[in-house]
Amino acid sequence: MRDDPKASVFDQWNRCRDIQNLLVVDASSFVSQSEKSITLTIMSLAYPACDHWAEEFGLGNV
Repeated sequence: MRDDPKASVFDQWNRCRDIQNLLVVDASSFVSQSEKSITLTIMSLAYPACDHWAEEFGLGNV
């Protein structure tokens, strides 16, 4: 989840750089597993990603 395409597979919206319109908003974007529940973290990443996608869809960019 970075701006640099060479450093990350996903952009800041958790959108896959190689596959158009693929949002990865689950734990598979994490580089390691946590011993604690990560449900709230996943939800906090999914909301802005989906909100951004909906905005882009409304503008006809998707």
